[in-house]
Amino acid sequence: MTRRARHAAVLVSMVMVLPACGVNGLNFQQDDRLTFIAPGDRAKVDLPVTVSWRVTDFEVTGSDGDDRRDAGYFGVFVDRAPQPPEKTQQWLVRDDQRCRGVQSCPREYLEQLNIHSTTRTRFVIQRLPEPASNAQRRREFHEVTIVLLNGRGERIGESAFTRQFEVDRGL
Repeated sequence: MTRRARHAAVLVSMVMVLPACGVNGLNFQQDDRLTFIAPGDRAKVDLPVTVSWRVTDFEVTGSDGDDRRDAGYFGVFVDRAPQPPEKTQQWLVRDDQRCRGVQSCPREYLEQLNIHSTTRTRFVIQRLPEPASNAQRRREFHEVTIVLLNGRGERIGESAFTRQFEVDRGL
């Protein structure tokens, strides 16, 4: 095979593989609509801890059935990942036996799983499970993640706003 033929074969292979490297649906623009006010990042806090934030370019309307990207409410997740884009919080419990055959799992059950929603720009974390071992007790870090939900409860885009904090239990 000649050198020119090898280059042509490599070029044809690359052209055929490149479409598989698609970036459809990815957001390459940083979303800065939500900014945490408290607690500070990696701040040492006591329980209960109030997480507060401000939001711009987003109208807080609550669960109004609309699918606008600039209006809705907030999903709040403590020590867990949120649902994927365009899915509701119910997606996280889709395989849960307690939620099968019902239109939506009760809010109280979701809250037991640290899945919350709110129209307020603050959220109080009343309690967190105590660490299992003494090694974890030395520095007990937790994480709260907030996502924007449209009026139908679907996650808007990929943006997630995360704040880590350390709980001081005074031990």
